[in-house]
Amino acid sequence: MFEGGTNEHRRRFLSAYFGLSIIGVAAIATFIALIGGPGLPKAKSWSDWKPKSGTSLAMATAIADHVAHEYRFADGSQLVAVLPGKPPQITSGTSKVAVSAIAVRKVPQSNTGLTFYNADSSVQYVLCGLGTSCAIDAGTPSTTRGRLVRREALELALYTFKYVSGVDSVVAFMPPANSSVSVPVVFLKKSSFATQLKQPLSTTLQLATPPSPTAPDALEAKTIDDLTLSSVFTYGIAQLQNGGVAMVLDPAT
Repeated sequence: MFEGGTNEHRRRFLSAYFGLSIIGVAAIATFIALIGGPGLPKAKSWSDWKPKSGTSLAMATAIADHVAHEYRFADGSQLVAVLPGKPPQITSGTSKVAVSAIAVRKVPQSNTGLTFYNADSSVQYVLCGLGTSCAIDAGTPSTTRGRLVRREALELALYTFKYVSGVDSVVAFMPPANSSVSVPVVFLKKSSFATQLKQPLSTTLQLATPPSPTAPDALEAKTIDDLTLSSVFTYGIAQLQNGGVAMVLDPAT
């Protein structure tokens, strides 16, 4: 009697225990389905497009092609060609001179506080119009058009910093306002864009399609100016003691 009662008690206990176990497993499975199910939105990627993996130059070339095709005149023609290079090079006369260092001055023509950057970790983009000395041969130079070209340089740099490993800076040679003036340079450092590289590109550059050179960009103007205006320079070259060549950047006045 006692033994039989014990077996019956054990049977009922095990039955209840396994029932609770099944309920527990089902609850866990439901939780997993909820957190991994299709109903929840996926984290947004940094950009809708990215370059295929490859050498730094190959990836920079893909970025240049992708970005350049987005910037157009109102008639649909492309604003500028974008020519990538790594490391940067400077044209001296009829020769191309490889740059081994980038020297940035705080004050024009003063070497006080001069900062050097390794050119091997830099990518160069030449934004070249169809006019003489890479000037844009259509339309009229304006603040609006200048900001648009700086937007293009910024977009090139952000894609490069996000996807091309080992790149710490971007040198963008801008088209001059006309063939008789010097070529401005936008020099952008990866360390300055920690926030922009963590959030989607569309948060920084909110327009899905860049405006035309004559359309004021009220939505993005302040962002573009804040991120690029202080990084516009004129440039020259200097011989280094080790025989290399430095690109010397002076703040634009």
